[in-house]
Parts: sequence; C-alpha cells; structure tokens
Amino acid sequence: MTGADEWHTLLDPDKHIVWQGQLSSRVQLEFDSGFFVLFMMVWGGIPLILVISNPGFLLLGVPALFVGITLYFFVGQHFWAAFQRSSTFYTLSNKHAFIAYRGLAGRKLDSFPITSETTLRLDEGRKSAVWFGLREGRQMFSNATERPLGFERLDAPREVYQLLRAVQRGDA
Repeated sequence: MTGADEWHTLLDPDKHIVWQGQLSSRVQLEFDSGFFVLFMMVWGGIPLILVISNPGFLLLGVPALFVGITLYFFVGQHFWAAFQRSSTFYTLSNKHAFIAYRGLAGRKLDSFPITSETTLRLDEGRKSAVWFGLREGRQMFSNATERPLGFERLDAPREVYQLLRAVQRGDA
C-alpha cells in the first residue's frame, strides 16, 4: 500500500495525495514511566532470585512465566514496537487521513475525514505526533476509554500539522 499507483486506485477522482510518510523502524526505548521499570524489576527479580537460590523452583513453571514476561518488558517490547512501526504507513489526501497497516494477519486501511470541525493537536517531543481524532478502546494500565488517533512518531510534526490545517481550510 505504499506505492503511489496503489493509492490512486483507492482514492476518489476528486482526491489527491498531499503527503505520505512511514514511521521509523529502528529499535527505540519504549519505556513511558520509571515506575513500570522499577515494578518490572521486582516482578521478575523475585522469581529470578528464587530460581538462583533453588533451581527446583523451575519445575513449578511459574517463575519461568514471571521471568519471561519481564524479559519481554525489558527487551522484547522494543523489537515488537519497531516491527509494528515498520508496518505502518501514513497518507494524507486533500480530504482524508489514511493509516495503513501491513501485519501478520494481512493488510488494513483506516480512513478518517479531515473537515473544518476536526480538532487537531500537535505534540512535539520524544514521540512527536499530530492527533486528529479519538478511538474507542481501553489502554493497558489505564482506565481511559478513548485514546488519541493520528500520525505518530513523525520526524517533522510541524510540517504535517500545517498540511492538515491546509486540508481543513480546503487549500491542499
């Protein structure tokens, strides 16, 4: 879904591509909070100490589960997130924002209309993003029922924000 030819077959005749981008696929640290790092050190550390002090605990299987979850938290999640980013593509047309995914289960394309009523939010920092909507669904370790929806981890978020503003005004 990344080639321009493929996109033109999906767009209505009155639409044209304004911008396309893809997230960086390099491995990055995904830790959002020092609290979770400390929590996971205890979560995986206690069973690890038990196994070191008495290898017979491995027969129970429970310490291995705790240590496996901890290893995923400290190592695996960074590689999994990089894989997911490498399979996500962004396209902005003169009327819609598209987020395309190419994953293990196939391909998926989400389309979001950009109108004058669309609320845009620019976040700059380590995980720069431009948000243009909300999606229903629960987040892990949170009571939030909605999460922001948009183009995440952008290299030039201000430029994309300005393009979205132009689409809102009908100038794109």
